[in-house]
Amino acid sequence: MSSDCQRSLVTLAATVLAVVTVAALYWAKSIFVPVALAIFLAFVLYPPVLWLQHRGLGRTPAVIVMVGSVVLVAIGIGIGITHQVVELASTLPDRRDSIKAKVAAAKTWVVGDGSSRFAQLVDDVANVVDPKPANQPTVVVEPLSPGLSTRFDQYVTPVAEMLGQGALTFILTVFILIRREDLRNRMIRLLGDGKVTTTTRAVDDATRRISRYLLVQLMINSGFGLVISLGLFVLQLDYALLWGFIAAVMRYVPYIGTWIGLIPPVLFSFATAPEWGGGWGQPLAVLALFIGLEVICNNVLEPWLYGSSMGLSEVAQLVAAGFWAFLWGPIGLILSGPLTACLLVLGKHVRRFEFLEVLLGDTPALEPKVAFYQRLAARDQDEAADIALDIAAKDGPDAALETVVVPALCIARRDLDDGDLDPADFQLVIRAAREVAHEVGELREVATVQPDVERIRVMIVPARDEAEHVSADILAGALDPARWEVQVTGDEMLASELVAAIQESRPAVFVLIALPPGGLSHCRYLVGRVLTRCPSVRVILGRWGLDPTLAVDQTGTVKGVEGIDHTVSDTRKRLAELHPVLVNELSQQAKPSARRTAVGTAGA
Repeated sequence: MSSDCQRSLVTLAATVLAVVTVAALYWAKSIFVPVALAIFLAFVLYPPVLWLQHRGLGRTPAVIVMVGSVVLVAIGIGIGITHQVVELASTLPDRRDSIKAKVAAAKTWVVGDGSSRFAQLVDDVANVVDPKPANQPTVVVEPLSPGLSTRFDQYVTPVAEMLGQGALTFILTVFILIRREDLRNRMIRLLGDGKVTTTTRAVDDATRRISRYLLVQLMINSGFGLVISLGLFVLQLDYALLWGFIAAVMRYVPYIGTWIGLIPPVLFSFATAPEWGGGWGQPLAVLALFIGLEVICNNVLEPWLYGSSMGLSEVAQLVAAGFWAFLWGPIGLILSGPLTACLLVLGKHVRRFEFLEVLLGDTPALEPKVAFYQRLAARDQDEAADIALDIAAKDGPDAALETVVVPALCIARRDLDDGDLDPADFQLVIRAAREVAHEVGELREVATVQPDVERIRVMIVPARDEAEHVSADILAGALDPARWEVQVTGDEMLASELVAAIQESRPAVFVLIALPPGGLSHCRYLVGRVLTRCPSVRVILGRWGLDPTLAVDQTGTVKGVEGIDHTVSDTRKRLAELHPVLVNELSQQAKPSARRTAVGTAGA
């Protein structure tokens, strides 16, 4: 009961903390937005500042030079964009007739002219949805002239707030860059848990990765906007600088930003396009420019410049974009990518924030062996087979069987012993695992026959149940049939029946498969019975799936075995090393027999 109460309290505390954090981010966005922008700029400007320092410039002058250059460039771009926005707002109404004609032409192209039945249907539906009242008198409402305080709130307050946020961002960026070592040390003290060296290495690595990622992202997006502006200028589309700036900014929005950024220039081109190409040449050219450049960036430039991605999940990026847009509006939408990348790196390097890596990362939440077993337990054999086949295609069939199927059998045995899996469900899991293992095993290359290699007889014995029988079949399929004559016994054999089978077939090697957990005392019993009756046979114990750090203590009491292996590969390697020894022993045994035969023939 106390543990349930503790879990409930932890869940409640986490929920309250999450709600308070989100509320603080929303209501105090006028403070958090400049802080987020300053951190973003600090990460972006850190490599150039470091480069200037290595060229002999001091820390403070290097920071001032870089931040000043960024401010000047931003002012220049802002003036140009503002000029084009004002000009667009003033000249767009002059194109009213052209826009109306284009919209009418587009409507005619989509629904036909007004005489068509489809066009009439569209008009009827529009009248039902938004009926036009007849003979309704016109009422003219004259708004009151706003007072001075109202005008102040409408114009001066937003401008003052924007300037204040810009000044705070500028000052914070400067001080973060100048005092970065002090901030790093404070972060190490907060997150380090006493592990100064490990935390320092993690923080430095995270800083380098985020700085490089954001700097490359800024370069690619800026280059994207520049190429778009030049291309639109060549296509003679007005306000090319404005459309290029929108494209560069919107490209920070993951996956959908480029397609949102192309909407304004395509619509403007559609409304104001010249006559070449029937009036459709310029809009199609603009659309082709965006699509072609995005394909080049996604498939050529980004893989080349990024080297390796940050490992962000696609779904997590889209959800994060919506979350930050809800909190901070358009600036949150733009900063969602950098903020998500920073949170992911924090989750990768700080253990207490590991949940961020699980939520935001693109690495599978479950290991392949756990995911494979989970799908088998859910009776979804098809998806489980897909998991094993994917690993087989990447690493080979034997690796898939060893790292996915066999560990899943061990997990099933553990859940059965703990009471988390019913015996009937256990049988279903084992049966499905057997079928998947057979399907994966068929992907092995057919072994070539080697007539000069002598085959050694090996008997593989499952110690207890069908899970070990499946493992025995996996080992049997992994052994080279040109070198080994394999016999797999049933899992239902008694010890006396097993000894009789060994005496009858006389194998050179006896491999006992006992998957954890448990089964150690039974292994000692079987090995003792076998070695008492058949002392010449070599015994190998396969405790596949057992933690090697615990295997020595748990299995050291099994006497008389050649070795105790923890993986299928270890057993195969041990057998490969034993093969020439066994061949030599068989040849030595054959020589006295040959000499006795020759002596008997001479006496006759």
